[in-house]
Amino acid sequence: MPGGALNVLKDLIMEEKMKAQTLHATSQPEIRIFTLVSDRKTLDGVPITTVFPGRLNHLFTTRLDYRNLIVFAPCLMRILSRKIKKYIERRDDLSHDVELIQRDKPNEIYISSFAIAKNISLSTFDFRPSTKLYLHSPMQYIRSHYEEYTHKLKGWKGRLFKKIVPRLRARDTKFTKFDSVYSNSNYTAKLAKEIYGLNATVKYPIVHCHCEGNEAICTESLPYYIYTGRLVKFVKEVDKIIELFNHTHDPLIIIGSGPDEAYLKSIAHPNIIFVDWTDDKKEIYKILAQSRGFINLTKESFGISTAEALLLGVPVFGYDEGATPELVDEDSGVLVNHKDLHALISKFDEFKSKQRDREKISEHIKSKLGTI
Repeated sequence: MPGGALNVLKDLIMEEKMKAQTLHATSQPEIRIFTLVSDRKTLDGVPITTVFPGRLNHLFTTRLDYRNLIVFAPCLMRILSRKIKKYIERRDDLSHDVELIQRDKPNEIYISSFAIAKNISLSTFDFRPSTKLYLHSPMQYIRSHYEEYTHKLKGWKGRLFKKIVPRLRARDTKFTKFDSVYSNSNYTAKLAKEIYGLNATVKYPIVHCHCEGNEAICTESLPYYIYTGRLVKFVKEVDKIIELFNHTHDPLIIIGSGPDEAYLKSIAHPNIIFVDWTDDKKEIYKILAQSRGFINLTKESFGISTAEALLLGVPVFGYDEGATPELVDEDSGVLVNHKDLHALISKFDEFKSKQRDREKISEHIKSKLGTI
């Protein structure tokens, strides 16, 4: 399920291609993506290099949860750094022309990081390209979500995680040398300053919505609510959403997949319908636009799904921490301070009772995020 980080990466690629056209370059810029794991070999025509070879990479994108690799982050980032260096050196070996070698050196390295990508080691490189960091989120596994992960990871995984977290935190705070730093929200910019001492320029992700225009805004909604995203109990709080709707009996559509899908289906009452994720975004936007409200109890670093809902004029029932308060005001939704069932029921009753101007909701988020 693509999220904000993937959208930003696509936009960075498009920016580089557009820049080449503006400069009337005779060829497209050579771009390559380096990452730990990937479920695809290319992104918009750009080759992707992963830490693991083909079959092992496929295993971590299909059967195994790549998040379990967090304890091996330092080692994996060193391997990725060596792969980047080897790729550059191999290109140098193909040419004996010194001027051509210097010209073909990467002039910029973009780091799109929502966990550990910022910790790439460039110190072994024999040149220093301009480095730009786009920070989606600090490594929350070892900070704000630490307690949730220690509760989730059992046995040797939990013991190993607790033992290595102090080392991960120390290593994470060492990588702070970047020429430019951007963040996806004011909330993330604040964390960048507090944790790393970095001054980040807020650059909201571009929200792509294929149902743009007033014709996509449903003034007469259908009597159901919607959640879209990964089906996990921790962080996404889908179990709390289900508990709320089990109590209120309001119709809820849940679109997504994830490791806790079977459990979440087992506790859901008949008023809750699960729909498999589809790459047909227009179909998802249509279901979203016709809903009575979007439900998201996650502590978001930005919240691409929340922004998409607001763009379609859909009110949001969200969490009053993270970046959600930057996007949702009293005219576009209701935010909760506590996630216990009693508090959720009380706030949800308030959310349902108010009529809202959907076109006004859409216009407000457009002005907030800039050009959509």
